[in-house]
Amino acid sequence: MTNNRIYSFSQTAILLLALFIISCANFKAYFNTFYNAEVYFEKAEKSRLENRGDALPKIAKTHYEKVIEKTRTTLDDFPEFDRRKSAYLMMIQSQFYLAKYGDANRTLSEMNNELNDEVREDAVFWTAMIKWKEGKVQPAINDLTAILLNDMHMEMEAKVHMAIAEIYFDQQMKTQSMDYLEKAAEIIRDPIEKGQIYYRIADLSFSDEDYDRALSAYQQVIKLSQTNKQIQEGHLRSVQIYRLQGQLDLATRTIKEMLLDENYSTIYSDLELELAKLYQQQGMYVEAKNRLESIVQDYQQTIASAEAYYMLGQLSINQDWDTEAALKQFEMVSKEHKQSLYASSAKIRLKEIKAYQKIYSEYGPWMERVAQVDSMGNSTLTFDDEIGLSTVLYGLAELELFHFSRRDSGIIYLDQLIAFAPSAPLVPKALYAKSTILSEMGDDSTANVIKQRIVKLYPKTDYAMAIIQSDSSIATEKSNSDHQLVSAEAQWEIDPILAMDNYKEIVSTDTVSEASAKAAYFLAHQYDYEFIRPDSAIKYYEWVLKHHGGSEQAAEAQKRAVVLNTFLADTTDHNAN
Repeated sequence: MTNNRIYSFSQTAILLLALFIISCANFKAYFNTFYNAEVYFEKAEKSRLENRGDALPKIAKTHYEKVIEKTRTTLDDFPEFDRRKSAYLMMIQSQFYLAKYGDANRTLSEMNNELNDEVREDAVFWTAMIKWKEGKVQPAINDLTAILLNDMHMEMEAKVHMAIAEIYFDQQMKTQSMDYLEKAAEIIRDPIEKGQIYYRIADLSFSDEDYDRALSAYQQVIKLSQTNKQIQEGHLRSVQIYRLQGQLDLATRTIKEMLLDENYSTIYSDLELELAKLYQQQGMYVEAKNRLESIVQDYQQTIASAEAYYMLGQLSINQDWDTEAALKQFEMVSKEHKQSLYASSAKIRLKEIKAYQKIYSEYGPWMERVAQVDSMGNSTLTFDDEIGLSTVLYGLAELELFHFSRRDSGIIYLDQLIAFAPSAPLVPKALYAKSTILSEMGDDSTANVIKQRIVKLYPKTDYAMAIIQSDSSIATEKSNSDHQLVSAEAQWEIDPILAMDNYKEIVSTDTVSEASAKAAYFLAHQYDYEFIRPDSAIKYYEWVLKHHGGSEQAAEAQKRAVVLNTFLADTTDHNAN
């Protein structure tokens, strides 16, 4: 009997031990699965937060996919698992950031059906977030704002504020977005998350030139961030803001103190650049140039040296007018660092300088031609010569005035064009450019005299029309080509023959305006296709090519002129035979 009891007890003990081992194994299985999901989730969230505002990193996408896989396994295979709410919320959030909104909605329904009131607040939150992504912006904001009326944990309150901020930012309502981000930052306790929020506030505010808010936020980043890169950026942006706000002494003093501190060694090059900009801003060009030259020597092949070369090139243009030096310096920008923000601007500068040097090489020979006169003291330049000379002079003026901001020398070239090539078609354009520059310089009286001259001597040009439209005090009794063109177009429906005469009048009196190019091309087209008079069509096609070779009508005019000339030549040969 005793033996039986011992045997029975042994059986029971073994059974209990087996059940215990099985339960432990089961516990270990779902615990490990969920633990792995949490690890992937933390990694994904960290990556997303560090890149907030940019595209979701590939590694974050991979981690979110793993979260969905692990939480799905936990929920389906281990119904006794007691942290089901956490599993559901991790899955929903992962699906949301992977833009799987349909899947997220289905998981929300599943969670609601199982957990009911326990997840009501979270369910409303994520439903609102999905509404936003599906284009229902105002309903999403309304739902989130309603949540704030309830009592809730501070963590959830901060989360709602951040969500509303994100929606406002997406809608380009940046001020409201910043307000809600600041509310979230004030509430949230986690220093890492708090630092990330302030970094976002600082970065966005700096981009929007809201420097007071940016400076305040960067100070918080320096205090709270766990990322050395963000802390260093906070220090650098702070001195940049001092400079941009005109606190030049404070900026200079702060930079010099930081340059003596080894803790800022990773941003020494950026600090040196800021110091050069401070010198330049104060008109201390020698000091700025010396600092920049030391940067290109001390920090070769870096973002900083690329920017320094660009700044040196600008100084060579703006202060020294040394195009050769500027050419070499701008060429170095992309060589120092191909990803430099100044690489594309440097390429544009190189094109401008090379174009200037090429045109300027033609300037000297033309000035020698201008100096030549006949026995009566008159210029020996022909009409074609004046066209060539005016092209060179206007090219130089345009580059000096509108690309290199050299007004004085630019105006000199315009004056030379007006004086030495008075018959050239570019004269009214040169006069108009000069009047515009003089107005910008505050010399309105001289500018108005030039405008009156344009309206009087070139009434049918686009420049005269622009002057009349912009200044009612300047008027002309003569109708310009644009008005005549409108009248001719209206007349065409009523009396085509009379309309043709109106088009011809425009062409006979105006070789400059865009309206005359349109009129000539219209005549050519009608003679070509309607009246079948190829000789007249050729006449007007060639007129377009002669006076408006760069117009949009010129290409087609060239094609048709060749075809019609060939046709007439073949016809003449056939008749001769």
